[in-house]
Amino acid sequence: MARYCALIPGFSGVVGRGLARFLAAHRDWEVIGLARRPPAERVDFPVIAADLADAAACRARLGALTRVTHVLYCARARHTANAKEPIDANAAMLRNVIDAIEPAAPGLRHVHLLQGSKYYGADLGPYQTPAKESDPRIREDNWYYAQEDFVTERSRGKAWHWSASRPHGICDYAPGEPRSIAMVIAVHAAIAKELGQPLCFPGTPGNFHAHYQCTDATLLAKAIAWITTAPACANQAFNVTNGDFIRWQNLWPRFADFFGMQAGPVTTVRLAQVMADKAPVWERIIRKHGLRPTPYARAALWSYGDFVFTPDWAIMSDTLKLRQSGFGETLDTGKWLLDLFGHYRQARVIP
Repeated sequence: MARYCALIPGFSGVVGRGLARFLAAHRDWEVIGLARRPPAERVDFPVIAADLADAAACRARLGALTRVTHVLYCARARHTANAKEPIDANAAMLRNVIDAIEPAAPGLRHVHLLQGSKYYGADLGPYQTPAKESDPRIREDNWYYAQEDFVTERSRGKAWHWSASRPHGICDYAPGEPRSIAMVIAVHAAIAKELGQPLCFPGTPGNFHAHYQCTDATLLAKAIAWITTAPACANQAFNVTNGDFIRWQNLWPRFADFFGMQAGPVTTVRLAQVMADKAPVWERIIRKHGLRPTPYARAALWSYGDFVFTPDWAIMSDTLKLRQSGFGETLDTGKWLLDLFGHYRQARVIP
């Protein structure tokens, strides 16, 4: 019998799927996915459909999950691309899950929160880098703070603990996830090549030269498994990235070489605008190269590309605390991105 049983709210997202996939492959873990709309792909573990914003639905769906030991919370409230992520809705969704699972699962040991570099204000402007977990909160409130305050208070005097991971720039080797900078770059390159253009950097000049960081979804899953089972990690947050820093200016020529293209200059555009009419080009690429018929809307999330390529300040998190806890795995981000492109090509998602 498995030592742990993980309930993963937000299973349909890139982190939730990668985490479930990783844990399900280890006999110490039993996995239960939870999502408003579970993906159509078949998995070897149960997936429960429930709207986390509906407290009654959570109680009805989760009340029988008596074996759960870990809630690995990867969900987030729906919002439009340019809107601020709602604090109250995200806090209520987490509360609904805990209200439902806490009385049902007497063996609950741990609640883990997926956060990110927005905890430090990385999306708002230049901030203190490399960011450390001990840095004070910024003045502008966000939903990470609300959820963290909730579990901190809720766990007092209880048998369970909490923790949080703070990744940035997450990518997964599994194709079909549009909110991935690797897929944004790969599809952007394919379209530019089809149109006879060089591979220009679409972001700002400052972004091209600034430090950036990424996180492999599988490395993140391994780190979460470590953090949530190591007693010394209880009631703490940890930055989780590949462990190195990159500059797009150093990687862009390598990307162009991989795709058999010339590296062009920095040409600042809004991808969400200039790529809005490129569906016919993408469909032509699919037919021409015999690719898997990935719908254009699912190929790349251009607004996410704008989010990544616009800031002209460094995005850097210190991961020393995680390494000192005993988790030392790292990745060479440049090589990892090239490996992802190769995997997507082998899967016939890109030419």
